[in-house]
Amino acid sequence: MAKIDKFSFGSIVIDGKKYSRDVLIFANGMVKKRKGGFLMFGSHGIKKEEIEELAEDSPEAVIIGTGTSGKASLAPEVEDWAKEKNLKLIVQPSHEVVIS
Repeated sequence: MAKIDKFSFGSIVIDGKKYSRDVLIFANGMVKKRKGGFLMFGSHGIKKEEIEELAEDSPEAVIIGTGTSGKASLAPEVEDWAKEKNLKLIVQPSHEVVIS
């Protein structure tokens, strides 16, 4: 499991490594940089394909941090897709979902 050491606007430190863009953190601890339209940050729209990728190992839930200001949001089709797959989505500002 990956440990989030610290995060702030524009960066996140996971297991001692600093990332200057949005990331996907998988249940097995793998960290992958998000693809996005911005140079430093991923898109504020969280795509169905990203959630599908996170759900490949059949987790009970996917936790989605919406950033330090809570501006990120799910694409409209994500919630319907998750319901079809019986996948719980936890969507909250990042400071509320980070477990110390």
